[in-house]
Amino acid sequence: MAEFVLTKRAEADLYDLALFGLERFGERQVEAYLAELDHVFSLLADHPRMGRRAEAIAPGVRRHEHRAHVILYEEMQTGVRILAVIHGSSLSRLTL
Repeated sequence: MAEFVLTKRAEADLYDLALFGLERFGERQVEAYLAELDHVFSLLADHPRMGRRAEAIAPGVRRHEHRAHVILYEEMQTGVRILAVIHGSSLSRLTL
């Protein structure tokens, strides 16, 4: 089974997402959404080419959409490194 690794940026993105979600949607929804993201991260680790190439963002980067968010990641020998988890509307302002 492949693994996924979160960068500090991705960890911070998930933290911000959780804080925003708690205010907006409540604890139950946040926990469910974070569990979904965890599942998607595992799927990406097992099937790294599932996402589309995002070379315009940075060389070697792939992207996968999940609901309102875009997961940016890169392949590793053992799975994937999650670079960022951003709201789709923020993608144009992204800097890695």
